[in-house]
Amino acid sequence: MGGVRPGLRMSLPALRISPALLKIVGGAAGVVLVVAILSRLLGGGGIPGTAGPNEEEIAQWRADLEVTATRNALRLGMQESWILVREPGSPGGDSLLTVFEFRVPGDLHLEVLNLVLTKAVEESGGDVVRGIELNDARVELDAAYRGRITHRLVLQRYSGYRREAGRLSIIIDDFGTTDQQMLTRVADLDIPWTASVIPGQPYSRNQARYLSGRNIPILIHMPMEPEAADDWDLGEGAIYADTPVGDVDRLVGEAADEIAVAQGLNNHMGSMATTQPMVMRALMESLRKRNLYFIDSYTTPASVAVDEAVRAGIRWARRDVFLDPEDNTTVIEEQLQRSLEEARQNGSVILIAHPREKTLEVLLRWIPGIREAGFQFVTVDKLLRR
Repeated sequence: MGGVRPGLRMSLPALRISPALLKIVGGAAGVVLVVAILSRLLGGGGIPGTAGPNEEEIAQWRADLEVTATRNALRLGMQESWILVREPGSPGGDSLLTVFEFRVPGDLHLEVLNLVLTKAVEESGGDVVRGIELNDARVELDAAYRGRITHRLVLQRYSGYRREAGRLSIIIDDFGTTDQQMLTRVADLDIPWTASVIPGQPYSRNQARYLSGRNIPILIHMPMEPEAADDWDLGEGAIYADTPVGDVDRLVGEAADEIAVAQGLNNHMGSMATTQPMVMRALMESLRKRNLYFIDSYTTPASVAVDEAVRAGIRWARRDVFLDPEDNTTVIEEQLQRSLEEARQNGSVILIAHPREKTLEVLLRWIPGIREAGFQFVTVDKLLRR
């Protein structure tokens, strides 16, 4: 007699979500993709007129399908405990078929999981030969390999279940010089995000006010000395590794006066300045008395900025991923993929990006699928620590 076993426990590979795959195909949960609608023979679970595979091939097919279907469901933010495999003849199962049950959370469209599992069947070398919507909370798909039906995939709605795939916070840096068209297009992003404005630039004050008026939180993107300082013109308002303590407070005060809507500050470059304890201590004290939080852009692993933020007792967070270290679509997609995996593993991820055409294009393409996979976008203040 067969038994009931949980779905496969597996370590997820990098999450790659195809926006085309995750596009909702319209209508209620009753949209069912069916490759072909055929009746299985009651006696053997096969399809007439087809040459059946041998038992070794069937065993390999079963293993491939269960791995692929489980992996794809987990990529949508489902939990392993929501996936059950009922062997033939087991209670609640089928006399001939393996029942692969997916307990679908209330925030995941049945249509989406249907498409993903259909693709899993096809990727494993099989076909969906029967699909039926029993009601708006249950869909069944029968999967076959070379004419032999082996699995019934049951998609059952569990409205009380909710996915917790992870939270993403995107900081977009370098406002202050952005052209108006790009500024408007980035501001139109339909997600919570945080803007960081470089002080002392031609449009710093106006762009900070505009973005704040769009209900986008603002940071001061404070220029700080990098390791190769001679290669950069940081301007008069930058903090250097040897900036006197009193000057640090003055420079922060000037920047805060210019960008009066700012709620916090992050460093622009700073791979040298953020390694200096005395300079960072002065910075955190200056932020503390102005009730501003600090985000370490983390341009060097030698940064002591967070240590000093903790010492000062101010709220802080640290960047996890640079979304667009290169202005290259493939690199940006790879970094976004990495961000999703880190968010799934760690609960949250903070990304830093820039107002560029390719960055915006990738975000616009990926955002719907990321949301459909159960991830949540938040502003960076939601991820602060103390």
